[in-house]
Amino acid sequence: MKNQQFQYTDKDGDTIVAISTPPGIGGIGIVRLSGPRSIEIASKIFRYKGNKRKNLEEFHSHRIYYGTIVAPGKDTMADEVLLTVMRKPESYTREDVVEINCHGGYLAINKVLEIVQKMGARIAEPGEFTKLAFLNGRIDLSQAEAVIDIIKASNEKSWHSSLRHLSGDLRTEINNLKNRIIDINARIEAVLDFPDQGLPEIDHKEITSTLKKALSEISELLNTVKYGQLIKEGINAIILGKTNVGKSSLFNILLKQNKSIVTPLPGTTRDLIEGFINIKGLTFNLIDTAGMKSPENIIEKISLERVDQQMEYARLFLVMFDISEPLDANDIKLIEKVRSFHNRNNFKIIILNKTDLPARLDEVELQQRIGEKEFIKISIKKKTGIDTLTEKMSSKVLSDLYIPEEGLVISNKRHQESLLNIKNCLVNLITGLEKSVPIDLVSLDLKYIINQLGKITGESYDEEMLNHIFSQFCIGK
Repeated sequence: MKNQQFQYTDKDGDTIVAISTPPGIGGIGIVRLSGPRSIEIASKIFRYKGNKRKNLEEFHSHRIYYGTIVAPGKDTMADEVLLTVMRKPESYTREDVVEINCHGGYLAINKVLEIVQKMGARIAEPGEFTKLAFLNGRIDLSQAEAVIDIIKASNEKSWHSSLRHLSGDLRTEINNLKNRIIDINARIEAVLDFPDQGLPEIDHKEITSTLKKALSEISELLNTVKYGQLIKEGINAIILGKTNVGKSSLFNILLKQNKSIVTPLPGTTRDLIEGFINIKGLTFNLIDTAGMKSPENIIEKISLERVDQQMEYARLFLVMFDISEPLDANDIKLIEKVRSFHNRNNFKIIILNKTDLPARLDEVELQQRIGEKEFIKISIKKKTGIDTLTEKMSSKVLSDLYIPEEGLVISNKRHQESLLNIKNCLVNLITGLEKSVPIDLVSLDLKYIINQLGKITGESYDEEMLNHIFSQFCIGK
């Protein structure tokens, strides 16, 4: 294991470079450099006020310079740019950083990248800029992980939670807890190392009380995990029903676009169609499916098999029935399939469509067969009941979750694993103290807890763990 309290220099003092904006045509493309030769390289390829070259000392930190990038040795313009210099340690990586704002075309930005490479910079690895920020002590590991979570956030709740982690709130909480554990352990080790110095005896009740408070704090963080994973990963919501019940029409209304083909002909949808929607800050991956029926050909058979596969992964079932028709054999088959997931970790919302037509469906029979008492009644034709449905979708998936009003939310699986290890150790340790376990064994457990807390913030880490974390980043971040 290593400790982050040192100044990290990347791979023999390399200067790294990458395009930090997405590929494709855009207004601006950014080429980012970091390392000891960043400003030197900039001075050799940047020209301002016509064709003037700046010396190294003329580049002031946190200034933007307008000019051109030229090919080395040729002085032919590659692009018109804005160049920003950030001298260490006041930069993202705590190294000298240069960012070149080019035109966003593929050729323009790659030509600038090619010129920088020819001057001796190497292409950065995925997440290497953020990795440098961590290794040079500007951010801790939980903050580094929050960077990728912010980039990938698909809804406001996930974004807000990630911002709190980036701000260092988790680090503060973990460090406060760790310092209390370190203090207890230091007192125990002092008594063990200096038994003849007349030090105060260890108060088992006091230690137990402190550890119980720590256990309560860890448990509260762990209680947020399900909610954290939900806002981070979203909810798979599958629309189920027989043919021509209105599944594709509902799909299009919720997405607010005509993505799924809708016709009066039954069985229009043959394949799975997916789309993302946000409801009250939550992301739903909505899946439109083939209608439930007896397959008449190989295509319909494959379509229904894919429905079965998606049901295995869906968290929310939107089960549709036609209120203007009595239950038929296809409805019964659907009900049986849905009931087979009764003990799974999912939710069901029963939707009765076509309320604009006279009702012929026996709701009491449906309640008895499907085991659900509440129905959401809608009319896709008249667009009524949709707001009630979306409200129910959000409240349903949040119904069994602990949602802290202002507290931290744990969505990172690595953090969860360490917190679970700490919780289990604390439970065993408290039980042991109540049974007067030898104090030297208590010290060993406390050191384990301190190490696990250090893993969350990256105070202790190994290269394999770092490589796994930063491999999830894009090149240029």
